[in-house]
Amino acid sequence: MTHTVVSVVIPALNAAATLPVQLEALARQDVDVPWEVLVVDNGSTDSTLEVCRSFEGRVPGLRTLSCPVPGTSAARNAGAAASSSDLLLFCDADDEVAPGWVRAMVAALQSSDSVGGAIENDKLTTVRLPYMPRHPDHLPVVAGFLPRAITANLGVRRRVFEEVGGFDPEYDYGGPDTEFCWRLQLAGHRLSYAPDAVVHYRHRHTLRSVAVKAFHTGISRGRLYRDYGTQGMPRPRLAGVAVRWTGLLLGAPVAAVSPRTPLALARAGRRCRRTGTGQLGASACCTSERTGAAGPGAGGGP
Repeated sequence: MTHTVVSVVIPALNAAATLPVQLEALARQDVDVPWEVLVVDNGSTDSTLEVCRSFEGRVPGLRTLSCPVPGTSAARNAGAAASSSDLLLFCDADDEVAPGWVRAMVAALQSSDSVGGAIENDKLTTVRLPYMPRHPDHLPVVAGFLPRAITANLGVRRRVFEEVGGFDPEYDYGGPDTEFCWRLQLAGHRLSYAPDAVVHYRHRHTLRSVAVKAFHTGISRGRLYRDYGTQGMPRPRLAGVAVRWTGLLLGAPVAAVSPRTPLALARAGRRCRRTGTGQLGASACCTSERTGAAGPGAGGGP
């Protein structure tokens, strides 16, 4: 029996509207090693499973798994556990990998423990609004501490993934990719940038979804400081919260955000700074932020 070298893991929750684009892109990949695609359903109530079945025979080694535990981290961990490949690649159900993505990720992982690919901002974002953040053409340093890749375009060697314990479900409401990449690097493993491995990223396109992401990011900074402050992460600054919300308010219609929202986030930030915890995230908002992503807080990055 041929040993599978690469597993592509995609968490999916009610992703029927966007998943066909991603699966079609994967079907067109030119890969010279045995590989498979695992779609991990996280409790979909739409036709996500039917979409997967329609691609059987077109996407190499396509399998659909069920993860009853909600959240993208649990879904990604379940996909990794169900595979036996040497290399794990993670992408999302609402994005589109570019031609040559799998091959470029495999090549980059020959010389690194983990890699983050390039994020293309425009193809799937039909409306460009001033409050939309953009991903840079490198792996950004987060919170003045360490760089991170986002789970929409992340690759890691299985032995490294298992050594560090996979994704932490506690961070599903903000920063699961940041926490994973930091933990990996602090364990002595290398994270590199793979500019030739491109993913077309579907940005959140409403002010509400961007604001929810900003809120989750603010909460996650307190949680990250709780876990990594003693290892060198600078203390989060309330000024950073103010700058983020000022940008949102200046770039968006005045009526779109309640005037109490920045104040609430600032108060939450102060509490996180005082306690060094981030316990507000799980109850603060339960709205999925990206179409087709598995669970609250799905997807990474801005």
